Amino acid sequence: MNLGDYLTKFKELHVDKNKNRYSAGKAPHKPILLLSLILLSKNNKIDLSDIKPNIYLRETWAELWKILSYNRTGPIYLPLYHLRSDGFWKIEFKKHVHPHQPRSIHEFNSIVSSITLDDDLIDLIDDDNSRNKLINSLLNGGYFSEIEINNLKKAIRIIDRSFDYEKKLILLINDEFKMSHNILTSEFKPSRDPAFRRIVLTSYNETCSVCGVKLITSSGISIIDAAHILPFSQYNNDDIRNGMALCKTHHWLFDKGLISVDDHYRVLVSGAVEEETPESVLTKFNKNDMIMPNESSKYPSQVALDWHRERIFQR
Repeated sequence: MNLGDYLTKFKELHVDKNKNRYSAGKAPHKPILLLSLILLSKNNKIDLSDIKPNIYLRETWAELWKILSYNRTGPIYLPLYHLRSDGFWKIEFKKHVHPHQPRSIHEFNSIVSSITLDDDLIDLIDDDNSRNKLINSLLNGGYFSEIEINNLKKAIRIIDRSFDYEKKLILLINDEFKMSHNILTSEFKPSRDPAFRRIVLTSYNETCSVCGVKLITSSGISIIDAAHILPFSQYNNDDIRNGMALCKTHHWLFDKGLISVDDHYRVLVSGAVEEETPESVLTKFNKNDMIMPNESSKYPSQVALDWHRERIFQR
């Protein structure tokens, strides 16, 4: 197929049509997924011949979806499964699995072995000119309100810049750790949160480094925080070595100084804790080894942890 064929297909995706449910009368799940894939491909963060719903796809999906006029994030597994009806999206199922609509991202992963786009479409997405036309066909295909279209255009620019900022953060690993740095310009300010979050959660496999909890919603959102050790408001430091993956509970406890980390990367629990019921949230982790990134170059900086133990931790 040629570009014209795909532009038509993008404007005529098989979607649920309901004026009372959707802002423009058409379900936006498939267009948001395709926009996510195009953005990730442009920034070399996904292989369109072997698509996986990894953190990059799920986080980009969530960033775009939150622009829309809906109370809840749509489940990413629905368009992942149903795009196979549009003629350019190929799914292979695992052996001995009966194809059926999944009810969660976990179930989707358990039944699907591979996903790929048509080779012709991949080639078009790789070309700047045709890629922009494909994006515009999705934005103007009747899936979004005018306000949503304008906000999606802004969000796409921000996400693009976040990948540029992420490259700068990765390069910091090669340098000696500094308490603060000045790589954050006004151009990157709206883009820094998603970049820091992706790079930290990827390094920790979306797992809390204290308790080992990993929580991903059906819509694909990880309920784990990318926590700063040195507060960003004071040090402007998005170096991955100034970050740890923490669940909501342990993030709050860390910020309040009720837990910290020693120079052997073991959890420290504050003596200020007088009562805990049941004893499973905090005190049982005292002196436990932290769950660390696979690469030692991404371990939390002891300079930053020393600061936390001295300034924040309640001994």
